[in-house]
Amino acid sequence: MKNTRLLFVIWMLFFVLPQMVHSQEKKEEQPVLGQVNGFLSKHVKLTAYGQFGYSYTDKKDLNVRQADNQFFGRLGMLILSGDVTDQLSWMVQYELFTSQLLELYACYKPYSFFQVKVGQMKTCFTLENQMSPSVYETVNFSRVIERLAGFNGDICGNQGGRDIGLQVGGELFKTSFDDYFMEYRAGVYNGSGLSMKDNNDAKDFAAWLTFQPIKGLKVGTSAYVGKLNYNYTGVGPDGVETNYNTNIKRNRVALSACYQNKRLTCRGEYLWGKDDTVNRRGFYALGDWFAIPSRLALVAKLERYEADTAVSDSEMIYTVGGAYHITAKTRVMLNYVHFNYERSAAVNEIWAMLQIGF
Repeated sequence: MKNTRLLFVIWMLFFVLPQMVHSQEKKEEQPVLGQVNGFLSKHVKLTAYGQFGYSYTDKKDLNVRQADNQFFGRLGMLILSGDVTDQLSWMVQYELFTSQLLELYACYKPYSFFQVKVGQMKTCFTLENQMSPSVYETVNFSRVIERLAGFNGDICGNQGGRDIGLQVGGELFKTSFDDYFMEYRAGVYNGSGLSMKDNNDAKDFAAWLTFQPIKGLKVGTSAYVGKLNYNYTGVGPDGVETNYNTNIKRNRVALSACYQNKRLTCRGEYLWGKDDTVNRRGFYALGDWFAIPSRLALVAKLERYEADTAVSDSEMIYTVGGAYHITAKTRVMLNYVHFNYERSAAVNEIWAMLQIGF
C-alpha cells in the first residue's frame, strides 16, 4: 500500500499536475496552478534509469550439466530530488522491480566543510558503495563489496548498502585544482537495514576519510562497527533443533584508492570483515579506459574473496568487457567473467546488459 501511494504521488507531480496546469493557462482565475508548476520545474528534478539484459553461466566444473541462461531485469530506478532553500535539499529513490523505497533523506549543508543528512541513505563505507549503478564500469558490483558492504551475500542480507540514520560530513582545504584535499563522513545507523526499525539496543557506526594529494587521485580508509540481530537454528544435546536469536559483531575496515581523468579510471579496495568469530577478506582492482572518448570504454577487473580465512575456499574472479555509451545514462554493456575456486573448479559467465535513462 505504501509503495502504491508513493507511485501515485510521483504520477500526480510529473504527469497529471502539468497537464492540469496546461489546460488552465488561458484562465486568469487559476494563477495558483501556474505558480505551483513553476515551483516544481525550478525546485524538483526527476531522473530515472533501467537495467535489463541476458546472462549465460557454465557450471560444468560444479557437476551441473545444464547451463543457466536467462533474461533479467536488474534495476528500475525513479529518483526525485530538490531543494527547499540554498542550504536544505532532499532526495527520494524508489526501485520498481523490488518495489522498495531505497533512499529518503534531507540534507542540510550550511558550509562546504559541514553538512548533515538524516533519513535512509547509503552508509559511508567503501568507495564503490558510494557509486550509482548507472555509472559503474562493469555489469556486477565487486564480490567483496557485495559480501562485506551490505549487498547480496552479506550476513545482514541485501540492503543495497543503505540504512536509516544520521550522517555528518564535509570537505576541507581548497586546492589549486579547484577541489578539496580532504573529505570526511561519519554516521550512526540502526543497523537493521532498509525501512526497518532498530531490532536491538545497539547502534552501528561508520566513518570515512579520503585525501586528494593530486588532481584525480583519491586515497583513504573507511570503517563500519556494528551489532547484527541474528536468527539461527541449532541442535541441542537432546538432538532437538531450537531457534535462537542473538546479537553478533559485524565489523569491517576498508582501504581505498582511485585515480580518474576524462578517459581513464583505476580503482581498487581491500576489505577485512568479522562476523561473530568468522574473519573474511578480499580485494578488487579495476581499470576502465575510453578507447573512443565518451563512447567506447574497455574494462578489466581482478578480484579475490575469502568467505572464511580459516578455511581454504577462496575464489578469484576475472572480468573483461566493454560498454558503448549512447548518452550519459544510456549504454550497452558486455562482460565475460571467469570464476576460479580454490577447490579446482571454475565457472564462466557472459553478461549483456542495456541501460537506458534520462
